[in-house]
Amino acid sequence: MFGSIGFPELLLIFIVVLLVFGPKKLPEFARLLGKVVREFRQTVDQAKSAIEDEVYKEGMADSLKDIRRDVQEALNITGEIRREVKDALDVPAAARREIQGALDIHGGGAAAPGAGTETKDDEKKG
Repeated sequence: MFGSIGFPELLLIFIVVLLVFGPKKLPEFARLLGKVVREFRQTVDQAKSAIEDEVYKEGMADSLKDIRRDVQEALNITGEIRREVKDALDVPAAARREIQGALDIHGGGAAAPGAGTETKDDEKKG
């Protein structure tokens, strides 16, 4: 409790206090010493509590930063997924454009079947 102070040192301190204050004031001195020790302990406990609170708050701040980073990563992933889905939905339109372009290059596109149909009808009539 007192660190490196042993029984002989405590006995010496008690004798000095007894000689300085006398036997009549010794109980008053003991009460005063007890009050000082109690207030010192309360102060140390308050300081320890304040330090622990700050450490806890710092830990919470770090946790919040980690959570914020995780949420940002999740938002980035959802943005990437959104772009990929949009690109996947645009594939049929792109394929349609490519097919249309290929038909235009190889013989006139959609107008060719209609013209062929008319010639067959004309041949049947004639």
